[in-house]
Amino acid sequence: MTTSGSDFDAAKAVAEQLKGMEKERQQKILRWVAESLNLDLGTVVPAERYAGEKNIGASGAPVHVAAVSIQRQQRSGDIKTFVDSKKPKSDVQFAAVVAYYYQFEAPAESRKISIDAPALQEAARLVGRWRGRRAPKPLPTLNNAKTLGYLDSPERGQFCINSVGENLVAMTLPGIEPERSRRKPQSTKPRKTKPKKR
Repeated sequence: MTTSGSDFDAAKAVAEQLKGMEKERQQKILRWVAESLNLDLGTVVPAERYAGEKNIGASGAPVHVAAVSIQRQQRSGDIKTFVDSKKPKSDVQFAAVVAYYYQFEAPAESRKISIDAPALQEAARLVGRWRGRRAPKPLPTLNNAKTLGYLDSPERGQFCINSVGENLVAMTLPGIEPERSRRKPQSTKPRKTKPKKR
């Protein structure tokens, strides 16, 4: 079996084969492939993951090239567990993690395509994000996440995760902490004091 080409190329080839089929048929085929390879894939998530690539479908609407089946390494039922596993380092990363959680990881009845300022504030309360310090205003935090390219805003006040934000949450977080330089332990010997001149 050849290993040339990237994982993205392999996923794109699978997506090309499934393009144009009904969604239920696509999901069934992906399940069969997973079963034949003894893979536990969890959830099939449609996502635009590769540099915003789109094709135009027969209806004239943009069609995402990638329909990706992602193996969930850590399934989490509640937002606190998910956020703790991702360890966002900034409020902007936290906003991206929350948007990702509600779109892909939340229980089915709680899923949302987009979040707003009250949803972000409630998520922060649930995970204890801003406890013990002054909470930033959630709307500017969401706007900053949009400016940095992690979120899109399909309508005023609503924010949804985009492919850059998905990659941040799914692939980058939690980041690896750099090793701190080890300091030499300070000597415990008492300092010699010079005798006072009389």
